[in-house]
Amino acid sequence: MRASPTLLERAEAAAALVAALGEMESAGQNIVTALVDGQDFVAETHYPADDALDPHTRAQYYFHAHRGAAESGHIHCYLRGEGTSSLTHVLAIALDHFGRPAQFFTTNLWVTADHWLPAEALIPQLPRLAWHDAPGPAPVNQALTALCVLYRREIAALLRRRDKRLACHAAESQADALADEALEILSRARINLPGTLARLRQSLNLPEADDAV
Repeated sequence: MRASPTLLERAEAAAALVAALGEMESAGQNIVTALVDGQDFVAETHYPADDALDPHTRAQYYFHAHRGAAESGHIHCYLRGEGTSSLTHVLAIALDHFGRPAQFFTTNLWVTADHWLPAEALIPQLPRLAWHDAPGPAPVNQALTALCVLYRREIAALLRRRDKRLACHAAESQADALADEALEILSRARINLPGTLARLRQSLNLPEADDAV
């Protein structure tokens, strides 16, 4: 699997992402409301209740909220080992108050208590972050899959910054950086979809257009 998508793959992912967000918004929904699906919202509860696991890619995600007014919630994205139950947290996607992707961030091991993989072992597996056959709302699965293709290079950089932060902390302290509760969010990256779309059009020599996002 190629870790870095081609320009054409990124353009196709951008189109799929815009289409999925547009489909939800045309129906008066967004990623949050589509996942909560009319249920009473309870902080920390997983939506969907059993998480969304793609049987082929072994990518898994769930939405929950517990960070107050900073966001409407976030989606934790994981990869399961092939033929095993091991679960590795890759990143989280923070959603703004309109239910749109606003930021990527990574968390420390003590937050998720999963099977830790260093960035250079995890980056080659990023193409597996796809939910073509996962349960749950199809537009949400399409949006998350497209988002992880469109920003795969940024996600790889995010993971490298995560590991650099841990290495710097370990060099300065005798404590186990992965268990240090003073380190929770290890790296962040803003999602600027209009800016990304504008740069893609420029790379493809396409005229400027008004985006539906």
